[in-house]
Amino acid sequence: MSEPSASCMTRLFTDLIGHPVSFSEQSHPATVKQDQIYCVYLVKPMESTRVIRADTMLLSSFAGALIGLSPEAIKERVAEPTPDESLRDALNEVMNIASRVVSLEHRAIFKGMFSDPSSMPADARSTLRDPCYSSFFNVKIDGYEGGAFALLAPF
Repeated sequence: MSEPSASCMTRLFTDLIGHPVSFSEQSHPATVKQDQIYCVYLVKPMESTRVIRADTMLLSSFAGALIGLSPEAIKERVAEPTPDESLRDALNEVMNIASRVVSLEHRAIFKGMFSDPSSMPADARSTLRDPCYSSFFNVKIDGYEGGAFALLAPF
């Protein structure tokens, strides 16, 4: 599998949200300190499943910056008991565009986002539990909350 580089991911997300983003590769996954979001992708034509696992606040920062929310407004909306529709829609758009780096060689299709890994499809849970390939990144966003980002693949 051709690996997405930190510089490739940095360019994609910086261009997308209009704020400087910095991805730095990590040799090991970050210790989970907050809620995570799991994004599932189907890679064609192999029909394999890849998963992005990232801090909720990191992905919410991408989405909020895309629609022009302040960091404080993002935190308020994430803390609400019911999901904020505009933030959720923006997050779906961000994760659709992220498919460009999920697979550099083949077409990746965004299939869904999950806050609980037990609700993911079985093949995605398998990839999450025992990936054959994984890339780990620490992400910083100028003016917004960064966090941990991982790409996991079954081969």
